[in-house]
Amino acid sequence: MRLFLLPPSFKGEPTLELSGKDFNYIIHALRLKEGQEIMGRDRDGKLWDLRIISIHKNSCTLSARQTQEAQSKTDALPEENPLKPIILYQCLPKGRKADDIIKKATEAGVRDIVLVRSRNCVANLEGKETSRLSRYDALVTEAIQQSGSMVPTKVHGVIDISEITDDLRSRSCGMETLGLVLHQTRLSENQSDLLSCVSGFKGCTALVVGPEGGLEEDECMSLLDAGFKAILLKTNILRCETASIYAIGAVQTILESSC
Repeated sequence: MRLFLLPPSFKGEPTLELSGKDFNYIIHALRLKEGQEIMGRDRDGKLWDLRIISIHKNSCTLSARQTQEAQSKTDALPEENPLKPIILYQCLPKGRKADDIIKKATEAGVRDIVLVRSRNCVANLEGKETSRLSRYDALVTEAIQQSGSMVPTKVHGVIDISEITDDLRSRSCGMETLGLVLHQTRLSENQSDLLSCVSGFKGCTALVVGPEGGLEEDECMSLLDAGFKAILLKTNILRCETASIYAIGAVQTILESSC
């Protein structure tokens, strides 16, 4: 049984009414019946034991009781240690590639996905941010419920690449930060090794991934001057959407292996 992401309107009430997509997911997708339970998670990351009290034609009523850990009634894995925070700064890719990146990054437990405008971006969301971010929020909800992620992933943006340093400072919550820039070519003097950079780090890790055309040299150097480290993945040439998920997996594996 999947984890259910509670709607933003839920503020800890003992009962809640679900309709629309939430009702369809609980009753028609999961086929839950009256008296059955499911694990819920609110938008702040708190867990709730939910029980279906009654089912109506187009809505259902659930009871809600806060709990401390995921139980066997959900596919979510109990967290002995919460995942270390990762922030993905994703330069806007073409078409629907952002959809796949957002879904997979959410499933992997990335805390924040910040959409970035860089010089080589072809996609332009000007005037479309509100509707696009609303759609991305729906993708995040779907991915959380499918994967059982305990991380309250959020999508933000669009910001300019020059704003990344200040944005990271505002999202780090006072934690030590490690900024990594995926660079498409080897830098003779400024290249860093991923394993040595990430191993043993206990703060907030930020990953900057360029668009299809990569990052311009001055964009990369500006981030390096601000304390970021340039990383070249030691693999084949990767599409931007592949590079994002590959890097997230590599970084997360190193972080969690060095706990």
